[in-house]
Amino acid sequence: MKREWRRAAVLGLCAGLVLTSLAGCSKKNKLNLEEAAVTVNDDELSLGVVNFAVRYDQAGLEGAYMSFGIEDPFSQDLFGTGESLGQMAIEQDVEALTHAVLAEQKMEEYGVSITDDDKAAITAAATAFIEANDEETLEEIGATQEIVERYLELQMIQHRMEPEMSKDIDTEVSDEEAAQRRIEYVLFTPVTEEESESELESEEITPAETEQQTESESSLEEASLVKETATMTASADETEELVADETETEVETTAAESETETETEDPETAAAMAKALEQAEEFLAKVKSGEDFSTAAEELGKNANETTLDADYYVSEVAEATEGLADDTLIETPIKTDSGYYVVRVISQLDREATDAEKENIIEQRKTDRIAELYDEWAEAGEVTQNEEAIAQIVFDYVLMTPTEAETEAQTDLTPAETELTPAETELTPAETET
Repeated sequence: MKREWRRAAVLGLCAGLVLTSLAGCSKKNKLNLEEAAVTVNDDELSLGVVNFAVRYDQAGLEGAYMSFGIEDPFSQDLFGTGESLGQMAIEQDVEALTHAVLAEQKMEEYGVSITDDDKAAITAAATAFIEANDEETLEEIGATQEIVERYLELQMIQHRMEPEMSKDIDTEVSDEEAAQRRIEYVLFTPVTEEESESELESEEITPAETEQQTESESSLEEASLVKETATMTASADETEELVADETETEVETTAAESETETETEDPETAAAMAKALEQAEEFLAKVKSGEDFSTAAEELGKNANETTLDADYYVSEVAEATEGLADDTLIETPIKTDSGYYVVRVISQLDREATDAEKENIIEQRKTDRIAELYDEWAEAGEVTQNEEAIAQIVFDYVLMTPTEAETEAQTDLTPAETELTPAETELTPAETET
C-alpha cells in the first residue's frame, strides 16, 4: 500500500530555516496564497497551506540528499519515474492534506475535538516559527501566522483521528502468521580471476555494522521514496534507508546477471562457482567435525552472519531449505543460489522476539490499510477537486534546509561512490533492514 508523505510532529516545527537561491533561476510570480488549491466537499484548502507543507518537507529532506552529493535534488528525476522529486513531494502533500480535511469533516462522528488549550498551543508554536525566521525566508516560503496555524491544526486533527479510524481492526495475530526463524549462515561467492577475494571480504557488512545501519534506517520507513511505493523520506536517516533499498536492488540485479552468465555456461564463471562450492564444502566439513560455526568461518577469512526470515524471504532457496527444520539444525549440503553457496544452520525455527515484532508490524499494517480504506471511501462518497493550475505554481528555485542540515551539508565531503554499499556477501542482510 502506498504510504503518505511523512507528517511533521504535532507542534514540532523546526525553528529557523536556511534559504539559498539557486544560480540561474528566475523567481516566478508570488503565489496567491489564499487561492483554493483543493476543494474537499464544501471546504477549501488554500494554496498557502499546500505550499507551506511542501516547503516544510523540502527543508527536512534537501540537506540529506545534498549530503550525498545530489545538488538541487527537488528539481531532478532521481528515480526514473518521469517526475522530479519536487513533483512527487507536491503530490504526496496534496494527498495527505486532502486526507486531513476529510478527517476534519468526520471529527464529530468519531468523537474527536480540538480544545481551547490545543488552539492556544497551535498559536504558540506557529508564533515561535514565525519569530525564528527572517522576513525573506518567510516571504519565499509563503509562511504567515494564519497559514502555519492551519497547517498545524490539520496535523493535530489527523494525529487524533487516525487512531480512532483504525481502532476496530483485528489485533489477533497467530504465531503461524508472523513466524520468523533465525539462522546463521556464511555465503561463499564466486570469484573470477579478475576479482580479488580479499577485496570482497573487505567490503562485507558484518552483523554489527548491519545492526547499526538497521537502527538508523528504522525511522526511514516513514519516507523512503522507493519505486514500488513512490513515497519519500523526510530525514537524513530516511535517506539512508533509501540507499539501503537501492543496495538491495543491486543485490538482486547482481543475482540476475549471475544467472544469465550461468545459462550461457561461461567457463570462467563456472570455474568460480566450482571454487565457491569447494570452499563451502570445506567450511561445512569443519563445522560437522565439531568446530564452532563462527570460528570455522574466520579460519577461511569469512564472516558468520545471523538473520531472521520467513517463508516469503526473497532468497527463496534459503527460505525453502530452512522451512520446518528443528532448532539447532545444520543443513547438510551447501545451498546454491545465483549469488553463490550458503552454508546455513537453523538456530530457532520460531524466534520469539522477531516473531512478536512481526506481529506488531502486521497489526500496524492492518491499521494503515484500514485508514487508507476509509479515506478512499470518504473521497469517493464526496467531491474532491484540485486546482492544477494553482498547484503548478509551486516550483523549486531555491534550496531550503534546517540549520543542522545546512551545517552538515557544508562540512561533509561524502560522495555517492564513497557511501555506496557493496552487495558482495550481504544478500541476507537486507531482510533485517526491511523489518
